[in-house]
Amino acid sequence: MKVFDLVYVIEDDPITSIITELVVKQNAAFGEVQKYMNGQEAYDALVALQWAEEVPDLILLDLNMPVMDGWEFLDAFSALQLPKQVCVYVLTSSIHPEDMEKSRMYKEVKGYFTKPLDGDVLNQMVQLATGGRA
Repeated sequence: MKVFDLVYVIEDDPITSIITELVVKQNAAFGEVQKYMNGQEAYDALVALQWAEEVPDLILLDLNMPVMDGWEFLDAFSALQLPKQVCVYVLTSSIHPEDMEKSRMYKEVKGYFTKPLDGDVLNQMVQLATGGRA
């Protein structure tokens, strides 16, 4: 059963982006994956689709990226009027407690995970999204 039909992966490192996509596609709870190299690309896609039903169910968001980083993306994303609620999980290499705490200030962010992504982390994401405990 798909919990997330459409997943955005916002990640500037091409290798990490490909690995994340492959891991996500191996889990039956996740559907189509669209990748973006920075927050600006993903934000522009969301603005173009914000009145359509094609917005993602889940965004996996890196924090440290060029052009528009994860924090800037979250600030802009928070102001969008989307037709449905989108779940955002931070997926980053940052283990700074300040970043973890700051992410909690965004109501859209439902979890904070460190790279690399693996099957166990995906299962935790599904549990969080379906009301279970990670």
